Amino acid sequence: MMPVLLAQFRKSPEEQGVRAERRRASPRLWRGSMKRILPLALVQALALALAGCGLDPAQQMERARASYAGHDFTRARLDLVSLLKEDPQNEAARKLLARTLLAMGDGEGARQALERLAPGQRSADHAVLLGEAALLRKRPDEALALVDGARGSGAQWVRGMAHLVKGDPARARSAFAQGLEQDPEDARLLADLARLELKEGHVPEARGFVDRALKVNPDAREALLADGQVATAQGDLLDALEAYSAALEAYPGNLAALTGKAAILGDLGRTREMETVLAAVPEDTGASPELVYLRARLAGAQGDWAKVRGIFQSSSEVVRTRDEAAILYARALVELGQDEQARAALQPVLTRAPSNVAARRELARIQIAQKDFGAALATLKPLVAKSTASGRDRRLYAAAAKGAGRPDAAQAAQRARTPSPQALAAQLAEADTAMKAGNWANASALYKSLLAVTVGTNPLVLNNLALAESRLGRGQEGLSYALRALESAPENASVMDTAGWLLVETDTDRARGLRLLEVAAKKSPGNATIAGHLAAARKGT
Repeated sequence: MMPVLLAQFRKSPEEQGVRAERRRASPRLWRGSMKRILPLALVQALALALAGCGLDPAQQMERARASYAGHDFTRARLDLVSLLKEDPQNEAARKLLARTLLAMGDGEGARQALERLAPGQRSADHAVLLGEAALLRKRPDEALALVDGARGSGAQWVRGMAHLVKGDPARARSAFAQGLEQDPEDARLLADLARLELKEGHVPEARGFVDRALKVNPDAREALLADGQVATAQGDLLDALEAYSAALEAYPGNLAALTGKAAILGDLGRTREMETVLAAVPEDTGASPELVYLRARLAGAQGDWAKVRGIFQSSSEVVRTRDEAAILYARALVELGQDEQARAALQPVLTRAPSNVAARRELARIQIAQKDFGAALATLKPLVAKSTASGRDRRLYAAAAKGAGRPDAAQAAQRARTPSPQALAAQLAEADTAMKAGNWANASALYKSLLAVTVGTNPLVLNNLALAESRLGRGQEGLSYALRALESAPENASVMDTAGWLLVETDTDRARGLRLLEVAAKKSPGNATIAGHLAAARKGT
């Protein structure tokens, strides 16, 4: 099985057409992905500027309403908080603040604002709004109780979402269907039907509902967020990133869009951009489990394990309820020399999900470090029993077998040094999938692992690794791999294109790069990627 050529990582014309049609439907959504992300310091400075701008309360309230209508919820929130600071009895400001916080995905903040409203000031949909806030806080039973007896499509939406969270798709479908009977073109209900299909593993059907929702209302918040979720499930991380960026363009400050984008950037290994996105979340935003996990994940990516431990110890419920959080917490404890506590943190994960590979791998590392080799062998046995077992799991098993004095330790070590063809093929397929999804960080790690257990001269593995490294911002490292690929396959057009373009892009040897691109274009005259690189290189000379 051979790796996929770089040219094959481009989307098909049909796929490009679907995404382009979405962009044409709402052109303003597809501008630069980072321009509307405000760093926290700038948000605070803006708050001070707004508070002292000289507007009277009526004018400031009018500006808040205009910001809310324009989806600029961050600016609306700043005005409304300022008004309530000056006059805590301003019920109109508090009502609008609650809706603003819901629109931003801040369920805890919205709950507090709604509950502070005097009974006589509450709107007709007060129970529905409280139900939505409960959903944002992952409390479906509370949401159902709040809308008990309530009528209308909004109440049906809350019921449907609550049943979806509780794992009752049949009742969720029923509630959504009743809501759509009242409004067949409700983009929010269509988007959440997409989420329902996604939860049941029906990804194509989910994509269909999302596209319908976007056609009805390209600016609908729920449709844009569902677009990101479905794209993630499809393995298309770049489209997911684009969708969350579009949501932030239309709804600046939306917490779900911020956390969705931050998660994708983390998956892509783009840590600095992830940090910028998370910095745009105001410090007084309610600490959702997703936000807590992402902040800890960022700290881990930056090597600040003490901060990871501190974040999770301040939010222990997240560790108890989210397996990925427990695994990250255990990793931090290991890095800080607290192996026994790490082992205790991982055990509940494997009790709930015995097939969790990451948890097993982390637990085995701890057991080996503690010289509990028998336990490590038992932990790793399900991972190495298959012919497709990864090299890193086989190496861990070999270390445990050696520590335990097993008679087959030498054989295990040999298997770890020479992975089976099935294992190599599985890892190669995983790397290619990561490339197609734009998950450069995972692709790079997988290709490097392949090089480590082979002779390291496969030109297409080197070529793909070069691209992954360059997309991660490591141009010189990418060029090094590209030149190694060129040594092995000097006549391959895709290999020549990669090496030539990186020589130009890194400004290492523009003349040589241009020559390579010209030859590659002649060898593959119909290759649009090569033609584009050649045109850009000529323009820059």
